[in-house]
Amino acid sequence: MEEKYGRYDEEGAGKQKRPLGMNIVLGMVMIAIYLGMAYLLLFTTFFSNLHDIVRYIMGGVFALYGIFRGYRLFVGMK
Repeated sequence: MEEKYGRYDEEGAGKQKRPLGMNIVLGMVMIAIYLGMAYLLLFTTFFSNLHDIVRYIMGGVFALYGIFRGYRLFVGMK
């Protein structure tokens, strides 16, 4: 008797939505942290001890990376 491992039902393969796993939840939390840091750096005086140009560059990097991570998370959930 031959043993088979894995999933072999063809009708549901790739068509079912995956439930929200911990990696998706963690990804959303990290995106919120990146965009929150970008907001704090760009629009508040919370990091006023940094030079303005450094704050703007770091805020832009955080914003772009947060948007990139959001895009990757959205594409990965499809």
